[in-house]
Amino acid sequence: MNRVSIIRSLVISLAICCSIAPLSHAQEQQLNADYFYFFNGKTPGSWGLTLGDQSNWVLAVTDLQGESKDKQIAISPATYKTPGDAINLKWSHKKGTGQFAIYGSPINLTNIEHRAALTMEVKVISKPKKGVSIGVDCGYPCRGELQVHKMFREMTKDKWTTVPIPLDCFSVKGLDVSKINAPFLISSEGKFEIELANIRMELLPEGTQTCASQ
Repeated sequence: MNRVSIIRSLVISLAICCSIAPLSHAQEQQLNADYFYFFNGKTPGSWGLTLGDQSNWVLAVTDLQGESKDKQIAISPATYKTPGDAINLKWSHKKGTGQFAIYGSPINLTNIEHRAALTMEVKVISKPKKGVSIGVDCGYPCRGELQVHKMFREMTKDKWTTVPIPLDCFSVKGLDVSKINAPFLISSEGKFEIELANIRMELLPEGTQTCASQ
C-alpha cells in the first residue's frame, strides 16, 4: 500500500471507529487559539477566514459571507447545531482552483505533532467532480497537503461526519509544525459543495496509528 492509500485509509478508519479527546474544555471566550481555529462560528485569537483563486489567494472574509475575486468559491453561514455556527463552501464549475483557508500568526505544534489530529465536522452537499486537497501552511513555499477527493466522494451526503486527519500526515508531506500560519486550507478545481464546523486540533487515542508510524 502506498503512502496516499495509507493516509486515506487512516482518515476513513479514524472517522468511523474512534472517539478523540478535545485539547481544551474551556468556554468559547477562553479557547486556546493554538488548537481552535473556527469554533461555534467564530475564529479565536488572530485567525481569520480567507477565500482565494488565481487573481487573489488571500481575500479576507467578513460575517461568514463572500466570494473569491474570480468567483471560483463562495462562502455563506450554515447551521451545525445553531444558525451561523458553521459555514457553507461552494465551488463553481468555472475552470481554475478555488481555496478556503484560515490564516493568522504562526504557532508551534511540535509538542503534539504525533499525537493529535486536525479535526472538523463536515457535511457533503455535492460530491466533488475533480480533485480536492486539504493542507496546513507554514509560510510559502512551506506546506503539507493531502489529496482527499476520494474521501469526500465516499462520504454520505447531507450527514454531518467528524473527520480527523493526524497532524503528522501533513508533516510527511512537507509541513514544518514549528511555524504553522494557516492550520487549515481546502481547495478544489471543480464543482463541489460542503459545510464545515468546529475546525480544531484534538488528541488521538493512545496507540493510534498515524502517518509517521507507518
